Amino acid sequence: MFPVPFVDYIPQFYERDDKLNAFADKMDSIIAGIKEDTLGLNDFIDPVKAPSVILDKLGYYLSAGIKAQDTDRQKRTKIATAIQGHKQRGSFTLDAKPKIDLIAGGDSQIIKSVGSDDWILVGDGTTPASYYYAAMGADGIDDELGIALIGEGTEIVIAGNVYIDVDNNSLSADDQDRINQELLDIVPVYYYVHVGYLDMSGAFVEYFVMGT
Repeated sequence: MFPVPFVDYIPQFYERDDKLNAFADKMDSIIAGIKEDTLGLNDFIDPVKAPSVILDKLGYYLSAGIKAQDTDRQKRTKIATAIQGHKQRGSFTLDAKPKIDLIAGGDSQIIKSVGSDDWILVGDGTTPASYYYAAMGADGIDDELGIALIGEGTEIVIAGNVYIDVDNNSLSADDQDRINQELLDIVPVYYYVHVGYLDMSGAFVEYFVMGT
């Protein structure tokens, strides 16, 4: 309980003159400040209500990956999702997607080959230089023939290639670099992760590729 208004707690035998009222008003101001500081302590652990000046510290304690160029909103989102990201490290939905969407502002998705399984003819499959495979299937690889030639092994039908549509066709070079940095410790080793967007025709336009 905070003793306000303070004047009510001053014994009645003191005269309520200007000096006493001024003293009581000053005490009310001090008590109000103490009340705000004390009751506001809970806000320090709330990423939505926490003061901006402590966001970097919160991010440090949670290893939230806060960058100098992050806005307040981006910092708060990273702090709020840090724990689930650590628990689900490498998960697209819980780890990578929130980081991408925070920068690109869209609804990023992993592009998958859909439909029935494909046949992939690869010879003996033991030599990395054995390019120009043939992929045959009924999932729209080629609407007319159902067959496609595969060159460098980076195509979506080849295992180890992950294509991410960031849902933004106008990312700046800085934003692309920021997404690249955010994904550095998420991309699995021996995988190629292609980051880009789908144009109006449904074709994938690549911003950059990550991987070994």
